Amino acid sequence: MNTARALCCVKCRVRKNVARQSVLPMNIFMTGGSSVVGQPTLRLLAARGHRVTALTRAETRAQSLRDAGATPCIGDLFDQDFIRAATRGADSVLHLATASPQKASFGGNAWALHDRLCSEGTRNLLSALQEQPLHSFVIQSDAFLYGDTRGAWKHEDDPLPRKLARQRQATVEMERSALADYHAYETPVVILRGASLYGPTAPSTRALLQALQQRRMPILGSGNQYWHWLYVDDMARACVIAAEHPAPGEIFNVADDWAFHAADGLNYIAAQLNAPAPFKMTTSLARVFMGDAAKFLAQSARYRTDKIKKMLGWAPKYPTYREGLAEILRTMGKRV
Repeated sequence: MNTARALCCVKCRVRKNVARQSVLPMNIFMTGGSSVVGQPTLRLLAARGHRVTALTRAETRAQSLRDAGATPCIGDLFDQDFIRAATRGADSVLHLATASPQKASFGGNAWALHDRLCSEGTRNLLSALQEQPLHSFVIQSDAFLYGDTRGAWKHEDDPLPRKLARQRQATVEMERSALADYHAYETPVVILRGASLYGPTAPSTRALLQALQQRRMPILGSGNQYWHWLYVDDMARACVIAAEHPAPGEIFNVADDWAFHAADGLNYIAAQLNAPAPFKMTTSLARVFMGDAAKFLAQSARYRTDKIKKMLGWAPKYPTYREGLAEILRTMGKRV
């Protein structure tokens, strides 16, 4: 074994060992505390003894943040002076704010707030933290940046498509801004590219289950396209591990251990719901009735997660969608 490879192995072992050690309680500033990922992340951070200040623009969301163990901070991510004051004294920052459209409408201004959170919101946080010592800065990103890989596995160092979908461009800008600050100011940025998130509180999951129960969710084309999912609690665990034991300047894919064929998954989920088997539809016809959502559902991609497992010691509690589905149906009081 050559010296470079030996050093790499030592570093991996050290990081794996470090990830198992406890850390002192930190002061953590979080955006997106009310989100699908933010809520389980808050609960886990509080359970581990961290003091979390969670940003929200709406007083109506303050109580849900308190219930999850955080101190609400009412303010605006787009107010640079406010953010500079709000983050002062933070040991770690978790930027989990998202604003993806709830409906499959990719046109118009549907993604305007999402774009602004990724661009202006991220820049405000980075600017506020440039002069401040920080243990970690965790950013929630998106594995859909890889686009339709036609079933090929994607690693973190694989190049992104030259032509990105409109709704992914701001996310790429967010990643680039964060990594630029890492190189310029040594901001301890860690980027987590999450796979398709699902869970009992995720609107997309509830919509899928309802559509299958009502036989409104078709299998597109052959149904052999690969879908790769991630239970929201497992994404929350990745956020917490990255905050406590960061690997500055690194990007990590976060996904479960089983990419599955869409047809197999939809048939299995329908059976667990005691619903009729989903019908089949050509992709071209689906585009007529479903618009851009059909293009999204027809994508095929798989994501390698060796890096986050080796470097941060993370592993999914729900290694396949079947374990996650059982938990969802138990939580929602449905028959498994």
